[in-house]
Amino acid sequence: MLRMTSYGDLGMAAGSSRTSSQRRGATTGQGAKVRREGLAPLPSLQVYVPAIDSLEEICGWLGTFRERLRLARTEDRPNVEAVVQQLEARYQMRRAELS
Repeated sequence: MLRMTSYGDLGMAAGSSRTSSQRRGATTGQGAKVRREGLAPLPSLQVYVPAIDSLEEICGWLGTFRERLRLARTEDRPNVEAVVQQLEARYQMRRAELS
């Protein structure tokens, strides 16, 4: 969809708002700061796994932490891996209880 940005000029519908925004990307060569603009905060690693009872809830948390493990930095991986292992063990135990 096109729109008129000024007389005789066509632009894209999602054009600039003409406001200045922060520059994106690294400018010093040392890497850029990761920003989570507009996203929900990451869940805490302090999930109390034994308190999770339903398989649906366990699966939800397991998916969340598997994705978090996939994106985790090297220094965060051991903590996230530990939570994933606890959730997997809880899932197996709860599944055995229900069968």
